[in-house]
Amino acid sequence: MKPILTAFGVAAIGCFSAIAQTTTEKTTDVTANPDGSMTKTETKTTTFDPAIRTKVVTYFDAYKTSPHGLPPAWVTTMKVKEIPTTWRSTIAPGLVIAEKERPFLVAAPPDLVKVLPAPASGVRYYVAGSNVVAVDSSYRVVDSIAIPSIKIDVDD
Repeated sequence: MKPILTAFGVAAIGCFSAIAQTTTEKTTDVTANPDGSMTKTETKTTTFDPAIRTKVVTYFDAYKTSPHGLPPAWVTTMKVKEIPTTWRSTIAPGLVIAEKERPFLVAAPPDLVKVLPAPASGVRYYVAGSNVVAVDSSYRVVDSIAIPSIKIDVDD
């Protein structure tokens, strides 16, 4: 029950705050115990809080009837048939985008960036297949939002 209450609390805070959570750090603390053992504690925070996720999905809803569910200008610039297969579903945080896949990242346009929180240092926003991703300087996916209205099928 506690995780459910925590989720509702986070959603409520996200709805009322003007600035969304923008921390993208994973910290690991190692503590020496009196008996000589070590305790490792990991804390991970994400870029996209629930309110931001809703805004991003809503942004793309306007393009549901466009080819692939993408803004019309993107359809001609994205190489839809060449997009990595794994990007057609949810991209998990922690994935490092291979060098050969990086040309398929589409920089988030200014009108989408306005919906997103200010990125942490070294983090950039992209559209990767049917996901909006926050990527750090080593091309590791810090956080992602799967966009249900984007439909990138191999047969298209």
